[in-house]
Amino acid sequence: MRCRRRHDRDLQTHVRRLAALTAVAAAPDVPAQFGGRSRDRGGGSARASHGDGTERPAARPSVEPLQAIERELPSLRIDLRLTVEQASLFASFERQIMLAANAERIRARHVAAFRADDATSVKAAAVLTTIADDDTDGAEAARGAIERMQALYAVLTPDQQKQFDARTIQSLRDPLGTS
Repeated sequence: MRCRRRHDRDLQTHVRRLAALTAVAAAPDVPAQFGGRSRDRGGGSARASHGDGTERPAARPSVEPLQAIERELPSLRIDLRLTVEQASLFASFERQIMLAANAERIRARHVAAFRADDATSVKAAAVLTTIADDDTDGAEAARGAIERMQALYAVLTPDQQKQFDARTIQSLRDPLGTS
């Protein structure tokens, strides 16, 4: 009986998610709201002039953290010059980051679908349940990424560890693909 209830709840969750994704697919594209900045990491800073003689930092588009890390991994893989053992662990870590980043994308799609809904077809409980389920999925994927990262980190040299740490932070400060 308990298994049946769980199956029914899982089925309802999948139906809600499918409905949310359908709403997102049917919604018109939303124009970008933020300006980008170049990917140049040579020390120059991107500035925007406001016509009054003052310069302010250009606004950066919002990029979810795991998606920013995900975008950094292909070049980091090359720059680390991994051994065969390290490459295997890196690939496992990369796959788990992709799952966690995908969970961020799914949550964003669901929220966008709810915002586009006319408030007649979705119940409040479905909204909160979907958000909670998405957060749970994302947290589980992120925990898996931590486990795989710890295994990878243990076999990296101190110089590789230093580069890994720096590039992870750099991916959050100046995400790839935002220019």
